[in-house]
Amino acid sequence: MSETGMHENPLVPHAKLRQIYVAMAEARALDEYVAGVQKRVKSRKGLKRRGQRLDSIRGQEACRVSTAIDLMPGDLVSDSQAGMVMHLLTGVRVSSLLKRAAELHSGKETNGVLLEGASGRLLPWIDDAGERLRMAMGAALSFKVLGKANVVVAYVRHGELEKAAWRRVLELAGKLELPVIFVVLPAGKGEREVGVTNLSAKTARWGVPGIPVDAGDAVALYRVAQESLGRTRGGDGPTLIECVAYRSGGEAGDDPLVQMRGFLLGRKVCTKAWLERAGDGLRRRIAAARQ
Repeated sequence: MSETGMHENPLVPHAKLRQIYVAMAEARALDEYVAGVQKRVKSRKGLKRRGQRLDSIRGQEACRVSTAIDLMPGDLVSDSQAGMVMHLLTGVRVSSLLKRAAELHSGKETNGVLLEGASGRLLPWIDDAGERLRMAMGAALSFKVLGKANVVVAYVRHGELEKAAWRRVLELAGKLELPVIFVVLPAGKGEREVGVTNLSAKTARWGVPGIPVDAGDAVALYRVAQESLGRTRGGDGPTLIECVAYRSGGEAGDDPLVQMRGFLLGRKVCTKAWLERAGDGLRRRIAAARQ
């Protein structure tokens, strides 16, 4: 983690650190619950339609929570995959999410993308990354034309776009000074890193500043996100945040929740007892939904 010293940092106060961890713990709990539901459905009848497959965000909790936790009303999110966690982070009621999970478990038809547009803050998910980014930039252009201080945060999985496609996207976003923040997520566990390597080192020549950040460091990601949001809301155009996975060789060391717990305890932001209770409210609701 990037913080130093034992004092409370006014830029990221202890209350905000605890809020970030609770959001990460709840994201993990919901993700595991939905993954379990989907696994049971697949084993029972199979889900062959791409639109009904919900991908796990495990390992991306720091990347997503730290960049989304302080979004304002009116801001929009373009997600890299169909799922429920970003709906949770953008304010959808837990009861609504658990109801949709129950519908999935029952095998109820969902007409394609599950939870599409349910929060009003997530742009519709489509499989093609290039089309998703064009939609996101169109929304950002609308904000700019209307003189709104809102932003679009667009999540993209590493390897979804080739170098030429990234260049076209970023050159256009930079030329138009669009209020959009691109968050490049690392490849998942067991996935091979493909596509453009060291993307953030190349984006400046395409007109967009790129910032590499440890994908497991929630505090560093939060600080970079705050700086980027301030810059973009101020009319200075887009930013790209590249979440880089630094593999430690051990599963626990690569887990962003484990890293955050160690940071909080090391800075005496909370106690072990508090950490064990974090996210209990959502876990109880999930347990009740399983009954």
